[in-house]
Amino acid sequence: MTEQTMTEQAATEQAATEQDTAETGRLAMIRRLYLYLIAFISLIAGLSAAYDLIEALLRLWITDDTFLGVSATGSVQSAIARPGGFLIVSAPIFLIHWRYIRRLTLQPAESRAALRKLFVYAVLATAAYVSARALYHIIEGSLQLLLGAAPSEEELRPGGWVAQFFHAGIHLTLSLFFARLLRGDGDLGVESGWAGSWRRLFQLLAGLVGLGLLLTGAADVLNFVWRALLEPFGDASLATVGTGWWQRGLSGSLAAVLVGALAWRLNNLYWNGLMAAQPPEGKMALRRLYLYAATVLAAAITLVPLAMLLRLGVLYLFGDVDTTDIDIDDLTTPLGLLPVGALAWRWHWLQVSAEAQRYGDSRESEFVRRLYYYAVAATGLLLLWIGLVDLVRALLDLAIIGSASVEEGFRAHQFSSGVSLIAVGAPVWSLHWRTAQRAAEQDNEAGRAERASWPRRVYLYGIAFAGALLILFELAQVVYRLLLWALGDPNADVFGAETLDGLVRAGAAAAFWAVHLLAIRNDTRMVDEKAEEAARAAEHKERRREELAARIKELETELSALRVELEEMEDEEQGADEEPEKYEEE
Repeated sequence: MTEQTMTEQAATEQAATEQDTAETGRLAMIRRLYLYLIAFISLIAGLSAAYDLIEALLRLWITDDTFLGVSATGSVQSAIARPGGFLIVSAPIFLIHWRYIRRLTLQPAESRAALRKLFVYAVLATAAYVSARALYHIIEGSLQLLLGAAPSEEELRPGGWVAQFFHAGIHLTLSLFFARLLRGDGDLGVESGWAGSWRRLFQLLAGLVGLGLLLTGAADVLNFVWRALLEPFGDASLATVGTGWWQRGLSGSLAAVLVGALAWRLNNLYWNGLMAAQPPEGKMALRRLYLYAATVLAAAITLVPLAMLLRLGVLYLFGDVDTTDIDIDDLTTPLGLLPVGALAWRWHWLQVSAEAQRYGDSRESEFVRRLYYYAVAATGLLLLWIGLVDLVRALLDLAIIGSASVEEGFRAHQFSSGVSLIAVGAPVWSLHWRTAQRAAEQDNEAGRAERASWPRRVYLYGIAFAGALLILFELAQVVYRLLLWALGDPNADVFGAETLDGLVRAGAAAAFWAVHLLAIRNDTRMVDEKAEEAARAAEHKERRREELAARIKELETELSALRVELEEMEDEEQGADEEPEKYEEE
């Protein structure tokens, strides 16, 4: 057998091995997809049926057979038979597939597969949701009883309470069981590929949902406090809204605070523990995305009520607006949201900065950071543009039309809207835009990466595109009316409100269009300068190479001549030495 034949045979065997490995991988993925999908569906169906069955039995045993609101025996039998049938069918299906899954997970590759992690975290998400909801109802009902709210007939039945405790207990037990399975897999915190992404996505959603419950619940609690303080100055009263209204509302808000704080705090402790054990976890993209999303959520809860309060303040200063028409909720709602959002905003922003300094940045986390800055800058710019249009339009309207107005209070609302939007949009856009610009203006590797990033390019060219379109269509309408007026059309209305609005919108768009066009030009100039410097350096290097090659060639020619001369000298000396020896022999 020749060497070429042996090489061809080895290559054929390697290709066959790779093909078998690929087919085995595809079959393993299909098998996992089937097993975990059937296991998830049968588990959720079985748990849902078990909960309905146990709740029905508890209500029937502890209360009476009218728990469904009817006394017909057939309805009771249907309420028991339907979930019982689902439970009898789904439980064996799940157990059979789960037993097979447990045998497969003895292999490390199977226990660390991405589809397995997706299944486990999907079950954990379902269990966490149901247990949190049950815990919320337990706390809410307990607080209503403590605050003296009159419970409804449904809430007085102990069967419902027992069922809620059962739901919470079963789901918490199920969560602990699957959390233990994850630890047993041996790769918690160091998962590879999608296996780690599913965990981080689960933690991201759990943290944001918990934070949302915490912030809205705390804001509602402060809303009740402000209502109690401000109700003597308004027509509405907590005592006159409805019987037990404030007790029920406050109970729900406190329950949301407790459940949200528990979910948010546990998620933070768990994630911080993983980052302490595995520092690379601290610079993962989904971790930074969670922090930036929480920052945006807190900022929105801060800035929106701030704009509402500014708008009310401007309306009050105008005096020609009947402020008695303002509902008390227009004050208490933003006053409740503002301090809660401000505290959360500051905490999460400090957390982002601390983790960026402690763990550094990866390419993915840098992308998330840029996405946050440019998305928030675009939002602030939109608010600023709308506010400028409203404010300038109101000022021009006041200067041209005077004190007359189409509708009473119209100009006051226009001024208040413009001032509030500018007060919110201007600092938001300016802070984020200047931070991004400082990074892009650096003459180093970080600046080049910033200028070449997709979020920056999409932001700059998107704003330039939108600004150009606004200028095009708004000015086209203005020119259209001017042409109608020049042609003698009596309905041209060239000096009307629509023409004024178009000029204001086009002017504001042109200002921002120019700012971002200069930024694009500066980025292009810096790129061109770097390209010219690189071209000059390459040209100088090539010229120097040619000079060195010519010099080397000259030196080699000179060296060859010197060697020839040296050889001739050595030959002459050798010939001179041989002549005396010849005479002596003679």
